[in-house]
Amino acid sequence: MYKALFLDLDGTTVAPFTDAPSPRVKHAIEKLRNKVHVCLATGRLFHQAQPVIDHLNLNGLCVIANGIQIYDPARKKIIKEIALSQKEVPLIYNLLKKYSHQIHTFDGEVARVRAQIASHKILSFFIENISPHVVEKIIKDLERFPSVIVHKLLAADQNLLSIEVCSARGTKQHGIVDVAKRLNISTHEIIGVGDGYNDFPLLLACGLKFAMGNAVAELKAIADFVAPSVENDGVAVIIEKFILPLLRS
Repeated sequence: MYKALFLDLDGTTVAPFTDAPSPRVKHAIEKLRNKVHVCLATGRLFHQAQPVIDHLNLNGLCVIANGIQIYDPARKKIIKEIALSQKEVPLIYNLLKKYSHQIHTFDGEVARVRAQIASHKILSFFIENISPHVVEKIIKDLERFPSVIVHKLLAADQNLLSIEVCSARGTKQHGIVDVAKRLNISTHEIIGVGDGYNDFPLLLACGLKFAMGNAVAELKAIADFVAPSVENDGVAVIIEKFILPLLRS
């Protein structure tokens, strides 16, 4: 029996850059209340994810910002976060400056563009809308920092990508494993659903793996099943065909 469902947001639970799932998806998620832990594992920052969490009235622990934070909707607080090494922050920043003058930093509360880096806490760097070729160069350059990871994110322009640089322990996989321990369940008892490059860690953490019909081809290749696209309410189909029948049996 599966005990938790982890959902990506953009391109999975909601259409990209929107805050409201379809009525069918919302209704399907409501049917799981008090039966299965419904949790998010999203690349969104908390203030971006909160409207969806509130709209769905979720109470499952949520992996936020690609795993660098865990949010508890019941307590309405961030219960864990993972910062970059303060010693490495200026070095990483100077490396990224070679590729962009618009480098966003996230300190756990606010994302902003910085012209310089002070010695305060930083959880991640973010660069929007760059070519896949440049992304690979950045990833190669950052190999000198084994303590960090680069998340490739889908951009509004399908020919471009955005990236997030954070602690190597800040992935959806690390976040889901942490949540599983807090819920006292096995990761084999978790269903994961995603669509993007940053959802590889999400699916790797789960016992049953779904890629959306609109997912990148590489994610579909590691999924157990491919669901309909977000436009065709793929999350609702997964709940209706794979989860609710098990709960009734």
